[in-house]
Amino acid sequence: MNYIRLSFTVVIGLIITFKSQGQATMRKLPPNINQPSINLYAPALSGDGESLIYLNDYTDDGHHSMHYATKKSVSSWNDPVEVSKLLNRPTMNYRGGYCLSFDGDMLLYTSRKSGLGGFELWYSTKEGNNWSAPKNFGSPINSASNEGTPSLSPDGEYLYYMRCNQMSEYKGASGCKLMVAKRNYNTWNDPVELPQNINTGNSQNPKILADGETLIFSSDQMGGKGGLDLYMSRKTGDTWSDPVPMDFINTEGDDQFISIPAKGRYLYTSQKDARNFELVQILIPEEFQPKKVMRVQGIVTNKLTGEPVDAKLTVFNIGERDRIWNDKIGPKGEFTLVLNEGNVYDLSLNHDDASYMYYSKIYALEEIGRRDKETLKIELAPLEVGTVIDSDISFDPYTSNLSENDVFELRRLSSMVRKNPTMQIEINVLQNNYLEDSIQSSPDLTELTIDSVYIERQVPIVQDTIVLATTDATDTLEIVEETQEELDSLYNEALTGGGLEHETDSIQYEFIRELQLKYTYHNNRTNQQGEAVKSYLVEHGANPDNIKIIGEAKMADTADLDAETKDITVKIKVLSL
Repeated sequence: MNYIRLSFTVVIGLIITFKSQGQATMRKLPPNINQPSINLYAPALSGDGESLIYLNDYTDDGHHSMHYATKKSVSSWNDPVEVSKLLNRPTMNYRGGYCLSFDGDMLLYTSRKSGLGGFELWYSTKEGNNWSAPKNFGSPINSASNEGTPSLSPDGEYLYYMRCNQMSEYKGASGCKLMVAKRNYNTWNDPVELPQNINTGNSQNPKILADGETLIFSSDQMGGKGGLDLYMSRKTGDTWSDPVPMDFINTEGDDQFISIPAKGRYLYTSQKDARNFELVQILIPEEFQPKKVMRVQGIVTNKLTGEPVDAKLTVFNIGERDRIWNDKIGPKGEFTLVLNEGNVYDLSLNHDDASYMYYSKIYALEEIGRRDKETLKIELAPLEVGTVIDSDISFDPYTSNLSENDVFELRRLSSMVRKNPTMQIEINVLQNNYLEDSIQSSPDLTELTIDSVYIERQVPIVQDTIVLATTDATDTLEIVEETQEELDSLYNEALTGGGLEHETDSIQYEFIRELQLKYTYHNNRTNQQGEAVKSYLVEHGANPDNIKIIGEAKMADTADLDAETKDITVKIKVLSL
């Protein structure tokens, strides 16, 4: 059999030297991927870095074929396999015009198989070791024009792609603009063009990175080194920054097909060695690296049956009050999320059956270190008497006012109580580090307790005189007004000024009982905080008669408390159903 190898221009990475802190600036993929005398092009990785699609020219018809491989370990890959011919149609597909979803379970690609116009966007889902029959995105994503090179945001909510006047399987595209469409549940809204500082006349091949805010694309209308060059733009709010050329990788040829997984340290591209094109990783300079992300993968099952649960997943960016996910996770009960560094997120999962307990967790990602991945195994169980919910409810510092950051948890509790109208609950607010002082020595001591106390003390009773002993003679003082203050003063003076003569029969003693007020400043706001939680639930439909409040203050030395222990803990206990 005679095999023909065809080559076309893709990214030819220019290796340069920059600070790598001990990391290699370039690494080749292993030999079972980079096989001798075979040209490989246009790598596209899933966001989690576990799956890879690329083109291989080792075919018997002279065309490039898509191959698929999965990670075996940190540094090795399983042997690649050819993608199903249902999708892998070189004479109809746009070269390099494909991408994988973040978890690698969906392949999006460009083909002129059939449909509304010229080239269009299609997708296929992973089914075991095979891919499903392709489906057309349809309108409004596709149009009578040419659509190609899709890139799906990590949450699956945004689809970036190019719309071009001309496209060809081998000769590339021209007259292109970058578009983005937002998914609204199971439908796509009308796509819109990216701003003019990105769309300069022939912008192509968008790649939205795992942080959802860093966009890489190619253009031959912005100057550069020659041909198509790669550019990067970052999104802040609704604004995209002016594109910056990625000159550490740009060449005089056409630079366009690259891939950067969520780790964000290495860029995957195709590069020619002495004989053929290979797939390599190139270390990305720090200024071009995307934001760090936390990857969260989870599986949700029914605690009673062990079966997967098609739970509803909701994720909010608390600081921006932005809901970034609100959908079912599917019959497999699995989900994958990407959360950006510098934000605080509220995550929750709910069963369709309102009698089941929900799951929730807060991710405070001010800074992401080496631990950038978490796997959750969640079991949803029915509510039962004795169920205790360790809520994430907190309060504004030194007050009983509910924190605005906890509105999502309060909404969940309200929904649970409202949908189970006969359920009775107990709100237990625990102050884990009770403090007190006789003065307001700390801003945390906002509460004041005033107690009436009786103080008993022993005082002398003077009959007529107090005899003072001196060195020369004995003086006699007559008492004119026998007030308690004067008696005390005279007695103290006698004790300190020379001592009493031993005429004890002239002085008698008695106990005086006085009423005084004792002031105690402290930080026990538990009852008021419990009332605040109850008020919120009642305002949102709860029956006040079904809610009991307990406040507890636990004295503790701050040094003895675990670093993770919160000052305030709010527990919700189910008393009856």
